[in-house]
Amino acid sequence: MIINQILSKNLPFVVYRMPDETQHAVMIQGRKEVDTFDFNYIEEQKGFILAPYDSYADGKAFIIEPSFFIDGDSDLEQLYAFLEEMPDELPYMPQVEKDISDRDLYLGQVQKMIDHMKAGHLNKVVLSRILIKNLPVEYNIDLLFKQLCLQYPRAFVYVFHLPGEGVWIGATPETLLQKQGDYFETMALAGTQKKPDGTIPAQWGEKEIQEQQYVSDFIDSQLTNLGVSSFEKSDAETIFAGSLAHICTRFKIPFSELEGKTGDFIRSLHPTPAVCGIPKEKAWQLIAATEKHKRRFYTGFLGPWNLNRQSHLFVNLRCARILEKSLEVYVGGGLTADSVPEKEWQETLDKSQTILSAIENLRNFAS
Repeated sequence: MIINQILSKNLPFVVYRMPDETQHAVMIQGRKEVDTFDFNYIEEQKGFILAPYDSYADGKAFIIEPSFFIDGDSDLEQLYAFLEEMPDELPYMPQVEKDISDRDLYLGQVQKMIDHMKAGHLNKVVLSRILIKNLPVEYNIDLLFKQLCLQYPRAFVYVFHLPGEGVWIGATPETLLQKQGDYFETMALAGTQKKPDGTIPAQWGEKEIQEQQYVSDFIDSQLTNLGVSSFEKSDAETIFAGSLAHICTRFKIPFSELEGKTGDFIRSLHPTPAVCGIPKEKAWQLIAATEKHKRRFYTGFLGPWNLNRQSHLFVNLRCARILEKSLEVYVGGGLTADSVPEKEWQETLDKSQTILSAIENLRNFAS
């Protein structure tokens, strides 16, 4: 049980599996203190980057540095030897602060935001909530990670730990920024339909199309503001993340166009309209005034950077923080003036199944 053994050392670490790959990587930092850096210096970094949602305010992210790194199962003996030299120390596991997943509260918050948009104050805003679920007796973090990898082969699946911040696990489908050869790539991903049979929706509603168009137009404008004119923009397509379908537009930008501007571009993107809203500052302020919880790493971004020939940052969606005896599942949805509160509530339930269905499958496996 690799993850449990690493966790017993109370060190910063991440175990992750890239989309469409079968091998997972393990990275451990040999000291507890995790450094932060300013987005402007991202091109100089090497390691695993973790930016909370609130990094919008200060432009700073954490980086786990690779004191130890393996990619795949071939070097497990080296991992065990590395861990053997580290003293055991129980990690800090947060307890539930309070359950704020009340349905009536959420519906009231949704209606409040819809009223703001109908009054013309903003075009789109994203509201989130937390579900608190007790961990089953048969819960095992290694098995949960493996189950997520099996269920979501096209997602970025991870477990990370920062001392004092707890343990997070997730399976996210959305790229924030990726370096691929001589190009950077990003995507506008928004709109949600539940499609458990994996069929392409016959049609998308106007609300979902408009919601995704806001995100696509936003990325377009940020590139223009940075003086980037040479980039490719794909047609909108339907992609799948487990049983959910989304609308996606892809952007391909020559590396030379963003050289020296990478940090500025990331700061201009984060948080994207897919997780915050349009206009960004008004949406940010409305979210802060409405949500009764901290998002922490939910709707931030994370991923390997200049590590093992990979630089790939993902928006942290479909994730949960593991508490002492329970799970905080973070979910949210994009709202427009055409949103219907009851449908938005159901969308959060659908999204929560990314994590909760994996937990349920552990129960079935144990029985």
